[in-house]
Amino acid sequence: MGNNRPDSAEAPDQDGRSTLVRIARCAVDESALGQLHPNLWTRLPHDAEANHLAPLLDSLLRRCVQHVPEPAAATLRALMLRHAAWHRARTDALHEVLSTFERQTIDALVLKGAALAWMVYQAPALRPMADIDLMVPRPAAPRAQEALRRLGFRAERTARRFGHNMHHLPVAARVDGGMTINVEIHIDALSRDSLSSIGLSNLTEPPQSFVVDGTRHLTLGHVDMLRHLTHHLLTPSPDGCVRLIAIVDLLRYAGTFHDQIDWARIERDFPFVVNALGCIHHVVPLPAALRRFVSSSACPPPRGVGETMRPLRSIVRRGRRPRAIIRELFEPPDWWMHAYYNVPIGQSLTRTHLIRHPWRVARWLGLRVAGF
Repeated sequence: MGNNRPDSAEAPDQDGRSTLVRIARCAVDESALGQLHPNLWTRLPHDAEANHLAPLLDSLLRRCVQHVPEPAAATLRALMLRHAAWHRARTDALHEVLSTFERQTIDALVLKGAALAWMVYQAPALRPMADIDLMVPRPAAPRAQEALRRLGFRAERTARRFGHNMHHLPVAARVDGGMTINVEIHIDALSRDSLSSIGLSNLTEPPQSFVVDGTRHLTLGHVDMLRHLTHHLLTPSPDGCVRLIAIVDLLRYAGTFHDQIDWARIERDFPFVVNALGCIHHVVPLPAALRRFVSSSACPPPRGVGETMRPLRSIVRRGRRPRAIIRELFEPPDWWMHAYYNVPIGQSLTRTHLIRHPWRVARWLGLRVAGF
C-alpha cells in the first residue's frame, strides 16, 4: 500500500490491498472500478467484507460490465442479502432505542455509521457497521444502559480490567431474528488515548438533525463530525492499515456538506483535520473541492503510505522479542506519524520521534497500568 500513488495508471492489479483502495477511491469519486485481475476473485468478496466495503463493491460492479466468477458472485449475493437483513434489523432497533431514550428524557446523538449511512451514501445499506454508537451525557449513561437492558439487550455490569473510565460503556447486545444487534453507549466520541474530547458537554456547535425512514434524529454538527471522523480514521488498526471505510466516510462527508462546513474555522481551530486530509490524498485522492489541502507536489510521499500503528495489545503481546516490541512501539510508519501528530508532509518528524511520540506511548501505557 505504501507504493500507491493517487495519479498511478489504471492498469489491472493483482494486489488485493490496492484493489480495496481502488474500491474506496471509486466510492468517493464515483468513478468506474475498471477491470479486475481474475486471480483476485478468490478472496476479494471476503476481503471487501472484512473492510466494510462489500456493499460498495457490489454497487460498483452493478454499474460496469465485468465478468465475476460464479463462486465470487454467489458469495457477494449472500453477503448483500445478509447486509439487507441486518440493515433492517439495526434500523428498527435504532428507532426503538431512541424512542425509549426520548420517553425517559435521555438526550442522545447518533455517531458514525448509524448516522452516516443515511447522510452521505446513495443508499443506507451501502454502509455496514458493527455497532450502533450513541452518545449521551455522562450522568445519563447508567440510565441509558439500564434502558437497553429493559429492551432485552445484555451487557456486562462491571467494567473490564482496563475499562473503569473508558469513553463508552460495555457493548449491549441482543439477537433480533437471528442477527446480533450491538449498541454502544458513549460518553465521549473520542477514546481517552486521544488528548481531545467530544462529549455532549463540550460540543463546538449545536447538533444537526438527519432523517431515518422519515424520523428525525440528531448527530454531531459539521465541525465536530469532521473532528470525530478524522480521529477515528487514525486510531491504531489491528492489521496495521488505515481503515478504508473510514476514509470513504470522511471524504464523502466532506464532499457532501462542503458548502455548509465552516472550513475557515477548521483551518484556524482544528488544523489536525486539514493536515490529515492532505495525508489521506496519498491513499485516496481528495475530491477537487478539497485539493487545496494537499501539500506541495514537490514533497515526496512519506514512508508507509496508508500504514498505521497497531494497538498496544497487538504490539505488546506475550512471546514477542523485546527488541521487536520496542521497534514497533517507537518506529511507526511515517505516514501515520505525519497524520496523527499533525506534522505536514515535507516537514521533519525528528522532534515527533524523539519527544512527542515517546511521551504519548508512555501516556498510553500509564493509562492501561492505571486501568483507565
